[in-house]
Parts: sequence; structure tokens; C-alpha cells
Amino acid sequence: MRIEHHLLHGAQSLDLHAQQHAQVHAIVGSSRGTRLSIPSGWTSITLVLRGTLELGSGDTPWQLPAHHQQLWLDGGLRIVSRTPCWWLCVAAPAPVWRELPHSSPCDNSLIPVETPCPRQLARPLVHMARSRWFDKGVDTSTVIDNMVWLRDTAAAHQDAQHQQMDRCSGRTALRRHQTLLRLLRVQHLIRCNVDDRIDLTRLAAIANYSPTHLIRVYREVFGETPSEYAARLRHQRAWELVRATDLSVCEIADSLGFESESAFCRAFKQAFGCTTSEARRGTRAMISMHGHVGLTNDEAQHIRTGEPTTVL
Repeated sequence: MRIEHHLLHGAQSLDLHAQQHAQVHAIVGSSRGTRLSIPSGWTSITLVLRGTLELGSGDTPWQLPAHHQQLWLDGGLRIVSRTPCWWLCVAAPAPVWRELPHSSPCDNSLIPVETPCPRQLARPLVHMARSRWFDKGVDTSTVIDNMVWLRDTAAAHQDAQHQQMDRCSGRTALRRHQTLLRLLRVQHLIRCNVDDRIDLTRLAAIANYSPTHLIRVYREVFGETPSEYAARLRHQRAWELVRATDLSVCEIADSLGFESESAFCRAFKQAFGCTTSEARRGTRAMISMHGHVGLTNDEAQHIRTGEPTTVL
């Protein structure tokens, strides 16, 4: 096993379809305009050190912010830095990952997930990227050791996902893993389209389930329905747009798919216990200094945390 290092700068691009499939590839991207294409059937871990990176699979793009990592194994992946950005990626075909030795009989199945990147996971990623300059003539055993370190560290930080997999139906770990991957595709599509209300039929088709079966299975694994998850994300998005942007309330209502500004304002007041104007005047700070300013204790707590009391 060999490791191939790539340094992308400016408008440079790399298509791993044309690279040797028995190798590990460590990519460092910097500045604006870099592009990377990873084939279907590969597993990759991408870490953004600075800036925001655009990722895409199929016709679904999404943003990966600084200090977040994306573990991906569900189809091909496109990576584009449309703004100044510094990022790392380690990618290899799935068989390369599967053939790595296991130090224990535990299940090391990796699950595609985006999370803030813990320091323990950043270390092997940075180490493999820096070996280009510090390790001359890296031998096979060193590459394998580094890959095992990376894989085991990534698996160790997927406790939540493995608990979800345990709640999936299926007699074998493989079947439960496949079920979770289907549900994660649905969750990922919802997360990438927060500003749009995706039809349940389309979500069910992504998972190859009927709408009724999707609702039941999704609730068993995640504790909420797809619609409830989408509503929760819209709550967070509404709060962020009201509190952290200069967009007018009318523009925010339109971007979130509300029929009118008044409908959005009513939903916002019902969800957070304050009006959009109060939120923009710094309701959090007022609550911290002066108590609940006319709200119930429960409503005040929700405003402090930015979490809704009901669904929009």
C-alpha cells in the first residue's frame, strides 16, 4: 500500500477517477478555486481548517464550515473551494479501508457523517498530509499504521451513529448498517434543503421505502419524524437569520417558504416566545440581565438557548 500526496492551489483540480485505485491519497487544498472529484465506491474524510468548503454529491451541494469534518462513503463526492479556504482530505477505495487490520473484534464500520472535528481525529489527518514533507519514502507498514489510526479514531467518534444503527431493524450488523445509510440519505437531503419543504414522497423514494414505512422507521431510529426534523432545522435557521443577518423579515419569510411575513412572525412568536423585533434588539442579553422580561421561565430558557418551544 502506498500513499500519494497532492497539493492543490489556486484553480488546480484533481480527478481521482484517473488515479491508481490501490493507493491512499492525501490532498491539501489552499486558496480559492481548487477542485477535487472522488469516485463512487471510495471512502474519504475531509477537514476544513479555514474558510468554508462546498461539497456535492449527485445534484445536492452543501457547505462544510471551518473546523468541521465530513466522512463520506455514499456515492461520488465533489469538493470545490469557491472562497479562500484551507482543507485536507484523505481518500481511498472502500476495499483499501476494509482490508486494514483490526486490533479488536469490535465493529469498525464507518458511517457517513458531518461533525465538528475533534482534535483526536484532526491529528491523524494532519499527520498524513504532512508526511509529504517529513517522511521520505514512506513504506507500506507506515501507511497501513496511519490508516488504521485514522479509521479507528473516526470510528471511536461515531458512538451516536452506532447507537442509531443498533435501533435499526435487521438480523445482521450489515443489514442494520444498510438501513441506517438509507435513513442518513434522507436526513442529509433534508439538511441540505432547509429552506425548501421537500415532499415526503421524494424522501421516501431516496430511501426506497413507502412514505408510511419511512415515517415509522425514521421515528424508531431518530426519535422524530422527517417532518419534525425539518421543522427543527427551520427553527434554527429562522433564529439565525433573524439574529445574525440584516435581511428584512419579509425576505426571511420568503426564503423559508412562508406564505406571508405575518405568517412567519406569528410562527416565530409561537416558537420562541418573542417577536422578531425583540430578538433583534438582543432579547438574550435582556433576559440574562433582567430576568424573563414578561415571558415564562420556560420561554426564557428557550430564548437563551435559541431553541423553539413549539414547531413552526
